[in-house]
Amino acid sequence: MKTTILLSIFISLSFATVLAQQQPAVHPESGTWIDIAPGNAGFTVRMPGKPSEKVQAVEALPGVENHLMTLETKVAGYVMSFVQFSDDITDPDAIKTILDRGREGGIASTGGKLISEKEIKLNDYFGREWIMSLPGGFLATARAYWVKRRLYQTVFVIGANAGEFPEVIQLRQEAASKFLDSFALSGDVRK
Repeated sequence: MKTTILLSIFISLSFATVLAQQQPAVHPESGTWIDIAPGNAGFTVRMPGKPSEKVQAVEALPGVENHLMTLETKVAGYVMSFVQFSDDITDPDAIKTILDRGREGGIASTGGKLISEKEIKLNDYFGREWIMSLPGGFLATARAYWVKRRLYQTVFVIGANAGEFPEVIQLRQEAASKFLDSFALSGDVRK
């Protein structure tokens, strides 16, 4: 079952390919950010607009779905996804392996290159944050958390423009923090 879960994680981490291929409406960053809290998903996250939502079957696991929410603005791309599995994995070593292989699979599936990474936690749940460069000059900061039987992922994607003004760089840093730091567990998922 662990191999199947790892395969599923690789599939769900192909966020950058999805974001780079689609051309959604571009929204400005100004204005009120909204809380996104899909029913029974166990989380809330803030975005600067209403994301597009897509549910994809995970090929290796019948009945398992990847829920993907994406939003592209002039400043960045925002990606939130979650997958619920049948197994509740609580062993820290197994979770670390899942997060490691998920990161590796995500990088491989997008043709990206790892720049940095660190282990993180959310309400005592294990997670991982990594920054990677992607083909086409994109940079992505991704956070993934294993919570009981769910894998949650938030991804902030920007284009790497060499001659940007300091104000634009600061705006992107503020938007990244606002989005990534807003992710919180809710409902029965919270400890």
